[in-house]
Amino acid sequence: MGKLQQLLDKCNCIAIDTNLFIYLVEKNPKYAELAKYIFEKIEHGEVHAVTSSLVIAELLVKPFEMGNFTLAKKYKALVSFFPNLTLREIDYMVLEKCAEIRARYKIRTPDAIFLATAILERADIFITNDIKLKNIKEIEVIILNELI
Repeated sequence: MGKLQQLLDKCNCIAIDTNLFIYLVEKNPKYAELAKYIFEKIEHGEVHAVTSSLVIAELLVKPFEMGNFTLAKKYKALVSFFPNLTLREIDYMVLEKCAEIRARYKIRTPDAIFLATAILERADIFITNDIKLKNIKEIEVIILNELI
């Protein structure tokens, strides 16, 4: 956790991608411990976190496909009630910034929405495991796999 701890100690606000929620809740064997560490820092108020409200749509697809409403409830509770986590709605400013990012980097709309949210919320870093986002210049993108 050394690299991750040093990184988070320098941040006031972090933006987190959907995959961190999945790693935590579904106990991903490779990334669950890193995700747990990040969420503990958020929970204890050592760092504030932000994500897009789009996270709800992304998190609920698999549980709904599987008819796993218990898992869906876990995700909804985590996103809705987790301390020190801001869920930013997708408003006009987010959509305009999303379009700028898509035009510049040719990435998918959901990824651009998460990045736009991070930038507009003035997050210090954006934590993801999506290597395609590494070359974004407007915010420092941290790839979880590189912290292992």
